[in-house]
Parts: sequence; C-alpha cells; structure tokens
Amino acid sequence: MCMAKTRYIVSDLHLGAGDYLDDFNQDESFLAFLDLVAKRRGGELVINGDFIDFVAVNLEKSSIRPFSRLGSTEDESLAKLEMVLEAHCDLFTSLRMFMEKGHRVVLIPGNHDVDLFWPRVRDRLLQELGAPDSDHFHFESSGIYREGSLYIEHGNQYYADSVFENFTHPFLRDPKTGELRLERSWGNCFLEYFSNGMMSERNPFINNVRPIPNMVFLGIQDESWWFKIAYGYKLLRFMSKVGFPPFKESRELLRRKREGRLDSWGYSHKRFMDLISGRGRVEMPGVEDAEQVSATFPGEDEDEESGGDDLLLDSLATREDALSVAAREILLGDDGIDVVVLGHDHRYYSNELQPVLGGRKGKYYVNTGTWIPMLFLTRTKRQLRWRDLEDESLYQQLLTYAVARKGLGGATASLRRIAKS
Repeated sequence: MCMAKTRYIVSDLHLGAGDYLDDFNQDESFLAFLDLVAKRRGGELVINGDFIDFVAVNLEKSSIRPFSRLGSTEDESLAKLEMVLEAHCDLFTSLRMFMEKGHRVVLIPGNHDVDLFWPRVRDRLLQELGAPDSDHFHFESSGIYREGSLYIEHGNQYYADSVFENFTHPFLRDPKTGELRLERSWGNCFLEYFSNGMMSERNPFINNVRPIPNMVFLGIQDESWWFKIAYGYKLLRFMSKVGFPPFKESRELLRRKREGRLDSWGYSHKRFMDLISGRGRVEMPGVEDAEQVSATFPGEDEDEESGGDDLLLDSLATREDALSVAAREILLGDDGIDVVVLGHDHRYYSNELQPVLGGRKGKYYVNTGTWIPMLFLTRTKRQLRWRDLEDESLYQQLLTYAVARKGLGGATASLRRIAKS
C-alpha cells in the first residue's frame, strides 16, 4: 500500500453503551468526519486512544474487586464491547464501509480501551469492521505510531494516575483464582469505584468535569448530609486502600528499579518518578492564562470545516503541563521527529502558528482534545456550586482533530474542527 501523505487524527471519543454513562453523542458528526477523510486521496484515519470507553460500561454482574489493580476478564471485556457495538452500530458500519472503499484506519489504544489487547475482543471488533486486511486496518500494539517524522501517542503513560506498568501487555494473573485479568490504572480504578458510582440520571455530568478532585470535593461540600457522609467515607476508604497514584504495588516495583533504567513502556524510570513526585508535572494553564492567538484554517476542500477563533493556539516553548514537556523532549530528541500528536487530557492545543522550538523550525505539537462535552473548573472564573454543573451551557464541546501532512518542505500539522450535526 502507498504511504499516506495526509493523516487525520482524532482521539478520546469515549464510545459507551448508550446509557447515562455514555458521553459520546456525535455519531452523525463522526460519519461526516469520515466523509471528509474519504475525500482526500491517500488519506488515513488515525484514532489515537480512548475510542471505546470500556471503563464507563457497567455489566450487571462483574467480578472486579473495587480496590484492586486486577480488572476485567476477557469474557467481561468482550461483553462490554458487545454493548458498545449495539449502541453505536451505525458508526461501526460506517467505519467498515470506509475501509471497504479502500481507506485505512489506524487504531492506537488508550487507558480507557486497553481491553482491545484481549485477542478475542480485538477479533470481535475486526469482525464487526468486516475483517479488514493490514492494508486497511492497523492496531498499533506498541502504543506509539511512528511514520517518518510523525509521532502519535495517546499520552496516558505520562501521568501517574493513568500509567500502566506494561502498557503493551496489560495483563495480570489473579493469585486467588489463577485467572488472567486486565491490568487497571489507578485512574480507571477510581472512576469505576467512585465517579461512576456518583453518576445517576440526576447528575450525569460527573465524568465531564475536570479536574476530578475539584469536582468530587464540590459535590461533597454542596450535597446533602447523607451524600457528604456516604461519599466522604467512600473517598477516604478508597485512598486508605489504594493510596495516591499509582497503585502502592506499582510504586514499590518502580522503587526497586535502578535509576535510569527504561521501564516496559519505554520511558525512563527517572522521568516517571519525577512525574509521580510532581517534579515533572505542572498544571496546564487555563485559557485565560495562555497566550491566545485567533486564527482560522483554510480547508483542503470547499466543504471542509475550518478551525475557529476560539481554538487554543500558542507557543510550545513555555508550556509546562506533562504532555507539552513530553512533546518538547520528543521533538528536540535525536529521532528525527518533527510532528507530535497526543491526546488523553481532553485539552485541545496547537503550536502551528509558532512551530519553532529550541531554535529549530518546523516542530509541531497538536493535542486533539475530545469530542465529548467538557467543563474545566480551573478555567472558569465563576464560583460554581454542585447544582450548577447540571447547566449544559457551561460545557464546551468542540469536535477537534489534527491534520498531519508530508510535503516537500517537511511534515506539518494543524488543529481543526467540524461542526456538530
């Protein structure tokens, strides 16, 4: 198959089971996005992690223990996939037709869909997609998609609460039963035990508010005394059992490793310990704190949607959040990377107007954001109460994606969005 010259990259769609835990409501918009990609000859669609939100799919009966790193069995993950396939059947049908017309899809796993590493789960997904060959579908089991000077990774491995000890083989043996189970990150354990438990038809906004600790404490402060006592107890119980991220046993394992040794996901132990201790992780500034540049992006075709003037575009050189720090390290390394595309933290970003880094020109970093509605409490200047979080007008939903091109002048990348259907 010929090398794609243009790649369209999207991440963090979080397809669920169609219930109140399912945050994805843009099936028709995704179909329009596929039409957009299909118009570009030699184009390729890259889905960069958290395509399917297995964490947000609840089974009637589950064998997962609440404070354990041991997650789903293969049968349980397969049952969750069936629920998602049923809830979003038109979307998967369109993906199948997209590939049957000769286009290619690359699927990179994220921290919410590591279940795709199960062989039967992946086989079932491929069956639903029409059993495409390698020229039309590629599952990036390494977690990092590299083509020439382009580098794409979900980004969860840079955060202590979403890191996996072995992201490329996320399985653990249950010492009690001998069963093979999926490894869970600290964050996935927290969401399944605490946040998902807080969600109901009355407050379905829980998983769309960040930062999670701010949201949790807001609820504990403003809800009824019964709520405060019940969930205050749950929070204290969780922290006493599991501790701060990552899991206690993960910290102990990492402590035993020698300084500078590469861990199973390929990053240095020193860097990961810096992230855990906070030396390498700084909160991302809010929109009001960043240098904001208004811009519009010309479409490749007349009917292609362009970026809007509310997309966050600024210099990468001064950003100190974990993903920006990682992007700088990759772009300034010796591996010949000119374009880095990440996702995971749901915050869209592009430095395309100032692609100069460390004196080197043509160094692009794009974070593709998410397609689900989001409210960042650290960005709003309003003093919100728990009941205010039900106001849908507070949430921003931008259907953003990255376009990475390879041309005579080198690789470039830009951030775009499409209109909601």
